Amino acid sequence: MDASFLLALPLLLVLARPCDTCECKLLHPQTVYCMSDVVILADILGPAKNIGTRRGFKIRMKKLFKAPSNVTAFDVIYTPLDFYSCGYLVRTSFQSDLLIAGYLTKGKLIFTRCHLVYHWYQLTTEQRLGFDTGYSVGCSCNIETCILCWRKCPEVDVTDCVWKQDNCKYNIWTGNLSLFSMCVPSVSGQCQWTRAPRRRPTPTSYLSRTQLALSPTTPQSRTQS
Repeated sequence: MDASFLLALPLLLVLARPCDTCECKLLHPQTVYCMSDVVILADILGPAKNIGTRRGFKIRMKKLFKAPSNVTAFDVIYTPLDFYSCGYLVRTSFQSDLLIAGYLTKGKLIFTRCHLVYHWYQLTTEQRLGFDTGYSVGCSCNIETCILCWRKCPEVDVTDCVWKQDNCKYNIWTGNLSLFSMCVPSVSGQCQWTRAPRRRPTPTSYLSRTQLALSPTTPQSRTQS
């Protein structure tokens, strides 16, 4: 079976604490970033010592994208032992350059099958820049999923963007709004979809509100899929 398919399974996600029944909700990548305590790029090296009801994995952390200011590195991460409690299982031998999101408990990074575990090389350039620095700009915005095609999409206010995909073919990593866009405040304060940059601008110009207002993603300029 294709390894990318196996790694895509956890991506019907929800950042729930705790994840009792392992019912995972579909979230936009930006929402995953904003709701997570920690986002890292790492290699899973093998098993580590289990603690209580949690399975340990030794990792080699390559980059820290998001964490509290007093957290700088991890060498072990944890997931529930029980598969039905959303415990993550290593299903392929290739566990390098994984984007992993999770939450902190007593200084330990906890992640589940409902959290994000995905190969870095499979992300678009826009998604990589989003996780690196871009998505943080939009954490004051809410992304509302219009997931039921036969119902009206949610009513939104100035802090919302509606995530809609044609024919309800939802997948975290398909469609323009998932692959290439982020929801950020415009100059007026209205949250709106904008095309993420394909390269890192200079620090003084990176994702300024003026830039974001000049290149909105709208139904007229891009299909909402």
